[in-house]
Amino acid sequence: MQTCCVPGCERLASLASGTGRSPFECRYHTQYRARHGSSWHATYRAAELKPYLDAAVLWLSSTRGTSSTRGAVMEMDYLLATAGRAETAMNLRGLQAATRARIAFARLSDAEIPARRLVAINLAVAALIEDDFGSHRTREFQIVQAAKVAHRLASGTHRRWTMWNPKGGDVPIEIHAYPRSSGIVLRKIGEAMAKVVDPLVGIAVPEIMELKVARFGPHPSHRTAAE
Repeated sequence: MQTCCVPGCERLASLASGTGRSPFECRYHTQYRARHGSSWHATYRAAELKPYLDAAVLWLSSTRGTSSTRGAVMEMDYLLATAGRAETAMNLRGLQAATRARIAFARLSDAEIPARRLVAINLAVAALIEDDFGSHRTREFQIVQAAKVAHRLASGTHRRWTMWNPKGGDVPIEIHAYPRSSGIVLRKIGEAMAKVVDPLVGIAVPEIMELKVARFGPHPSHRTAAE
């Protein structure tokens, strides 16, 4: 019977075990890929991305007068401006992935996240993946990683109110709801942003990597490879 294709995993593929439809991956790694965009590479931590994000912001600032940078920022701004009305996180269940992706952009717009910030995030993720010798260099991993970073900027719904208590003071009530950061929705968000930023990637990524190395040094994977 077919076992999971991920090296080191001896579980049966989910189709063979009757736990899913994948003929190549076990249920665990199928779900892992849905969350992270890769069957084996974890989501990058904020601390790992920050040097590249700082470098991407610096690069965008230095090239803000070019037509390619202005065009990307304007197109991302249009994506946010046309996202429509946001819904609370509690009302997303049952909606189609494309609708939930649109609502994610609407939440970013309502939170006044600048379009330039989203462009910088996408460029930073692309630079980090390119610079990391141990990364998973696939389109899916790149767009999911960028989407997860953007999604965290304005993903939750937060409600606070007080409820009358006949036996004493008012009781504070809080609700914090977050939509799932997984699956097709992330890919819809990431692909929409990638289409905007793709024309910049070829020029920007090498220069962002140079800026990052100049300010923060090489990626740890470079030192490991040298040893």
